[in-house]
Amino acid sequence: MAALFLTLALQRRAVRRLADGLRSQAILTRDLARAEADLSVAADGLADRIGTELGVRVTVIGADGTVLGDTDLDAQGLRTVENHAGRPEVQEAMAKGTGEAIRWSHTIGSDLLYVAVRLDPNDPARGVVRLSVPLDEVQRAERAVVGPVAAAALASILLAAGLGVLASRRLVRRLDRLSAAAAAIADGKTSARTRRGPEDELGDVERSLNRMAETLDDRLAALLRQRNQMQSVLEGMVEGVLLTDATGRILLANAAFERIFDAPPPLEGRRPLEAARVPGLQESIEAALAADGPLTREIELLRGHQEKVLRASLAPLRSDDGEPMGAVAVFHDVTELKRLEQARREFVANVSHELRTPLTAIKGYSETLLHGGLADTGSAVEFVRVIDRHAERLRLLIEELLDLAAVEQGRARLDLEATSPAEVSSAAVGVVRQAADIKHQTFAIDVPEDLPPCRADRDRLAQVLINLLGNAVKFTPDGGRIGIRARASNGHMEIAVSDNGPGIPADELGRIFERFYRVERSRDRREGGTGLGLAIAKHLIQAMDGSIEAESAPGSGATFRVTLPLAG
Repeated sequence: MAALFLTLALQRRAVRRLADGLRSQAILTRDLARAEADLSVAADGLADRIGTELGVRVTVIGADGTVLGDTDLDAQGLRTVENHAGRPEVQEAMAKGTGEAIRWSHTIGSDLLYVAVRLDPNDPARGVVRLSVPLDEVQRAERAVVGPVAAAALASILLAAGLGVLASRRLVRRLDRLSAAAAAIADGKTSARTRRGPEDELGDVERSLNRMAETLDDRLAALLRQRNQMQSVLEGMVEGVLLTDATGRILLANAAFERIFDAPPPLEGRRPLEAARVPGLQESIEAALAADGPLTREIELLRGHQEKVLRASLAPLRSDDGEPMGAVAVFHDVTELKRLEQARREFVANVSHELRTPLTAIKGYSETLLHGGLADTGSAVEFVRVIDRHAERLRLLIEELLDLAAVEQGRARLDLEATSPAEVSSAAVGVVRQAADIKHQTFAIDVPEDLPPCRADRDRLAQVLINLLGNAVKFTPDGGRIGIRARASNGHMEIAVSDNGPGIPADELGRIFERFYRVERSRDRREGGTGLGLAIAKHLIQAMDGSIEAESAPGSGATFRVTLPLAG
């Protein structure tokens, strides 16, 4: 125990002195950084220069966690490095002015000491500067103390036992008890103790053995705690983890791996293909066993009607002499990332397509006017009208794209207050009534004046209802009927907009709230639609803590229901 406490004390003292030195260097670095006119430009060069001179790693981090400069990263590395806002030392420095942390580095195989200070002691918005060094020297000093102390303890036990045997036969019984206790400890019974005898040499051995048993018991308990902690970490991970031996047989797999691959336990001793029945998994493990370094693979899983895409990060395990020991793999479910990437590609394609049509028309008619079309006054006026119509469509498209981006990113300013459904419904009907009158359509309004108010932004709710009523007018034939109804129940207000138009096909109903999605594309363009209205409506209602859904059957019209919480 003394060796343990001595080792810990020396370690704490060494780490403390190292941390104090790093803090002084960090303050010097901060002062140099504050002298830079544009830190965002000079940060990386400053970090490289100071890190080289001081022999430490210097990182300059913005207030939002962005790494502006790092001794060990080039320009490409800075663009790809992860955000550091969640690092403990950065959070502590942002909150208190300075911060410290010790973490294990897989890159260098050692603990690292991190010390961070604010760039401006009075203004966290300037960011922080962080210095880090490995704790190799501290750990080597710790091992240098533990080894001699343990060796000395073992030597004293053996010497005392030998002298005791030679000294007197009357010590045989005590030695038998001592031997029995030692044998019990060797068999794993760390709770075994020998009875304390006289204060002589053999008594010292007995006490040493008891201390050794206590120390061993403590260390085994610590190892058990560490194993349980590691097991808890593995079981708590959402990523699947797999460890194999050199032959590719499973040594360890966490619950996430079993869940992702639908692999029933026990898995130890089985090959990945036997456990999961996924050829891509077996191929990835075999590739990792044969590789010289880390590699990644994508594995596609089909579970029922759902397809999953997994990104496997694999690495071979080698002994000190380079012999293969096995492989480790971590599996990330990137299905949602793939879906978002596909949605992004579709969005870019849709935006390009939507912008091309009005721009092509404007370009074509303007060139016609420039090349003699102005001479024909009648045609010129019509051309200008077409240009104006397409320019207005282009303006509307850009405004709705900006509006949608603001809502999706949470930048849309909402004034949530008690709002009368009757008042907003009446205002929305008034906006679209003229267009409905042209098509001889009638309104069925069932929104009682005495309904309790809902919690919403009045103008944004009116925007949503105008969009829904406008779509109903647009897609309902001449002489059709459009309804708007509101009811309160279970703490929520439901506002429904319906029509008796042609309806929406069942296979397209789930996509109508997507950006640029149209059921009748050609007709919608003739009517001036952009395909963004329902997407904006959905995000606005969700921003007001509500929901929107649609139901329809071909030939029976469509109904859109908006649900919002009641005020108060």
